[in-house]
Amino acid sequence: MRNLHPTEKKFEDHIEKYFNLIEYKSIHHEKYDRTLSLIKYEVIDFIKKTQKKNWRKLEEVYGEEVEYKVLDRISSEISRRGVIDVLRNQVSDRGVHLDLCYFEPKSDLNPDHLELFKSNKFSLVRQLHYSTKNENSIDMGLFLNGIPIVTMELKNQLTGQNFKHSENQYRFDRDPKEPLLQFKRVLVHFCVDNNQASMTTNLKGGKTRFFP
Repeated sequence: MRNLHPTEKKFEDHIEKYFNLIEYKSIHHEKYDRTLSLIKYEVIDFIKKTQKKNWRKLEEVYGEEVEYKVLDRISSEISRRGVIDVLRNQVSDRGVHLDLCYFEPKSDLNPDHLELFKSNKFSLVRQLHYSTKNENSIDMGLFLNGIPIVTMELKNQLTGQNFKHSENQYRFDRDPKEPLLQFKRVLVHFCVDNNQASMTTNLKGGKTRFFP
C-alpha cells in the first residue's frame, strides 16, 4: 500500500505527463551540461537541421572543434546578454549568424517560416542536476532547443509541504552564483504546489522576492 501514498514524485509524474502530452520530450539529467548550462546535442541538432549553410561555414572555420566552439559561444552570449535577447536576436560567431529558435509567423503566407517555427523542440529534465560544485538538483527544468528557459520546484501539499517551501529552497539551498541560476540565464523560476504558484526572475539568496 505504500506506493499509493501521495508523494512529491507522483506530483512530478503528473506534471511530466502533462508536458509530454503537449510535445515536451523527457530527457535524462545526464544529458545536461552543467558548465555550459545547455543540452548540447539538442542545440547542435537544431542548428544543423535549420541552418545547414551556416553550419557548414562554421565547420570550415573550426574543423573538428566546431561543436565545442559554437556551444561555448552560445553559452557565453547567454551569460552576457541574457536568454531572452539571445533567443530573439541570434548569436554571431565569426560573422555567421545563428538563430536559436523561431517565433510563430503572423500569417501563413510564408510556408518556409512556418516550417522553421515547427522545427522548435521543447524538452524537460526531471531532477535537473545543475550544480558544478555538488549533486544538488532542481525538480524540473524546461528547455527550448536545448536552452534552459524555466526551472520549477514542485511540492505536493498532501505530504505537508507547499509552494512556500519551494521558495525557501530557492532562497537558501540554491546558490545564485551557479551558472544556471545567474540572472537572465533562464526566463523564470517557478514554485508550484497543487493549488498555488509563485515565481521570480532573479535569485538573490535570502533576499529573493517571489510574486504570485
